Amino acid sequence: MFKLFSFYILLIIFSLPVFAENTFITKIENLAERGFSDAQYNLARIYANGESVDQDLIAAEYWFRKSAEQGNLDAQYQLGRMYDSGLGVSIDKKEAFKWYSLGAELNNVIAQSNLGWMYAGGRGTELDYEKGLEWTLKAAESNEVFALGNLAWHYEFGLGVDEDLDEAIKFYTEA
Repeated sequence: MFKLFSFYILLIIFSLPVFAENTFITKIENLAERGFSDAQYNLARIYANGESVDQDLIAAEYWFRKSAEQGNLDAQYQLGRMYDSGLGVSIDKKEAFKWYSLGAELNNVIAQSNLGWMYAGGRGTELDYEKGLEWTLKAAESNEVFALGNLAWHYEFGLGVDEDLDEAIKFYTEA
C-alpha cells in the first residue's frame, strides 16, 4: 500500500512543472486570442523559440503579426527579422523593410540599425546612402553595436559622408 501511495505522490510531484507550463501557455493563448498585444508577442516568442512547445515559426509569424499590427515595436522588429532572414517565411526584403520602418519610427534601436543597413544596401527599398546614414546614426547614438560597425563602413567608403578613415577606425573600435 505504501509503495502505491509513494508512486502517486511522485507522479504528482513530477507532473506539476508540466501542468504549470501547460496552464501558463493556455493563459497566454487565451489573452492573445482576446487581442492583448503583449500576450500575442510573448506567445509568438514561445513558438519561435520552442519554449515548452514544439517550435512553430508559422504560428510565431502569425502572433508577431497580430501584435505588430497593434503597434508593438518589438513584434514589428521580430516580424521584420523573420522576413529579412527567411525564418519560417519566404525571404521578402520589402516586407522586412516595412516592419523595420515601423519599429524604427517607434525608436526600436535595432530596427533603426537594420533600416539603415537596408537603405545603404538597397535591400527592400531604393539605394539611399543618406537615409541609411541617418538611421544608422540614430541607432549609433544608443551605442548599438551593429550600427557602430555600419557607421564605420559609411566613413570607410564615403557612403553618404566624406571618406574619413580616422572616423571609420574610431567607430570600428567602438563597435
